[in-house]
Amino acid sequence: MSTSLQTFLALALVVVAATGLIYSVVRKRGSSGCGSEGCAAVSPEIKKLRSKLKR
Repeated sequence: MSTSLQTFLALALVVVAATGLIYSVVRKRGSSGCGSEGCAAVSPEIKKLRSKLKR
């Protein structure tokens, strides 16, 4: 395999990985917070209660 082909493949892989990371960050940022259906965040007290109920 020639060095120019290796360089091109490596750069293409870096571009694909960076695009995927940026897409996931943007997608997560847009969905954070509470919407019209209420907040999906769970408080530590609720987590403790759930763990006790599972036993």
